[in-house]
Amino acid sequence: MQQPSATGENGAVTRGHIIVTGNEKGGSGKTTTSMHLIVGLLRLGFRVGSMDIDARQRSLSRYIENRKATMAKENTTLPMPSHFVVNKSPFNIQEEAEADERDRFTRALARLLATCDFVVIDSPGNDTHLSRMAHSYADTVITPVNDSFVDLDVLASVDGITMQVLKPSIYSEMLWEQKLMRAKRDGGSIDWLVMRNRLSNIDARNKRMITKIMDDLTKRLGCRIAPGFSERVIFRELFLLGLTVLDVVETNKSGTLSMSHLAARQEVRDLLKALRIPTIDARIAQVRQGAAGDVLTNPRIAPKSAVAKEEKPVAAPESTAEANASADAHATTAA
Repeated sequence: MQQPSATGENGAVTRGHIIVTGNEKGGSGKTTTSMHLIVGLLRLGFRVGSMDIDARQRSLSRYIENRKATMAKENTTLPMPSHFVVNKSPFNIQEEAEADERDRFTRALARLLATCDFVVIDSPGNDTHLSRMAHSYADTVITPVNDSFVDLDVLASVDGITMQVLKPSIYSEMLWEQKLMRAKRDGGSIDWLVMRNRLSNIDARNKRMITKIMDDLTKRLGCRIAPGFSERVIFRELFLLGLTVLDVVETNKSGTLSMSHLAARQEVRDLLKALRIPTIDARIAQVRQGAAGDVLTNPRIAPKSAVAKEEKPVAAPESTAEANASADAHATTAA
């Protein structure tokens, strides 16, 4: 697939930046990370597309559906991405199934890249053809890893006595293969960030050991370490409402933000900065200098009328149902 492109303000050929959250172990925080990236980018004024390639679990899609339900119930407007679900092929023959999934994926991706500045893809917690393909198209891969040796094992085998990294594990080898695939396809490269997630605030021995091993991994695997999210109840609770820490204002009787909420927002901003994408850095600097203040630390849920007056929409959101129907229609026609 030749990536769709557009002409930027300076006449240069540009296209949307593709971010994939991936880890072949479930429960690492991929969906939470994806949704906070999506909302963070939307609140910075970017046009954002999202893609769920785990059609069985559909965690990201349910997150977005919960968000729509909250807007309807509370009579509010929140920034929304253009969303697609790419389903697994129903064909039994491997070659036919992979060709069908490739067609489904590339059609959905092309539609998003044609109109979006960023596309965030949430991948399943296992090895699938769709997951490998998504990684091969990524500009940035973010791998959330819980701060434990069990989760670290998906990246590398570690000697239990010396704490030395012995060899890359299955996911790291898969990503290396997709880096080669990307370079062969269009000469592009993949920036790989390993995100230490659900960090404890206690300076435990286990935490220090993992820090040392992570430093070794950057040299062995060619990845970067990104700041992750601390272990906070709020990250889990907001899923049912489809919200992120960038959407809600948690107040006490005096009307001030809780320290936990402020710290959580700072973690999201730190992750965005860790991506080292110039357009994001420039936009963060721009909004912090504006009269409206920093949209990443001063967001709010406002009535629809207030949002219409104060905020300019960044893109007309496409409903999940419409996007799914459209994507499936393309895939069915091709098949």
